[in-house]
Amino acid sequence: MNAGRIVIGGLMERGDVCLVEVLGFDWRPGQACGILGKFGRADISLSYLSIGNGREGDKNMSFCVNTTRLSESREIIAEIEAEFAPTRVAVRGPMTILTLYGPHFSERTNLASEVFSALCVDGIKAETVCSSVNSISVVVDMLDRDHTVACLKQKFEWPE
Repeated sequence: MNAGRIVIGGLMERGDVCLVEVLGFDWRPGQACGILGKFGRADISLSYLSIGNGREGDKNMSFCVNTTRLSESREIIAEIEAEFAPTRVAVRGPMTILTLYGPHFSERTNLASEVFSALCVDGIKAETVCSSVNSISVVVDMLDRDHTVACLKQKFEWPE
């Protein structure tokens, strides 16, 4: 019984990550590849990625790295700051990535709005959100994990 909740395929969780934000960098061809490639060459997996526009036509990039790889990541982040000259770089953690997934998200309207609505009701701060045709991911502070899941369960129903 869903009691008015939206039925979805499930909730995936990835904890023990740090959120890295590279804000206000120039978007010339290859810039994003240069930033992401540094992590790839170091064999550091990025478990979340969102790239968007800044106010001045620049770009903002958010991604998560496992906290066990943070010391190595900090060296790469220093290289990024020197090479790409972003306006600001921030590293915060520990964080949790919560991903709501299908089925058929592309055929359903208003899902992202419902996610935001669920979080706003209780004042949960989503650090960053991204969506695709089959999922919506939210990055929240690890301390807010249980509260966030409880809020999402008010709007969504998934198999346990």
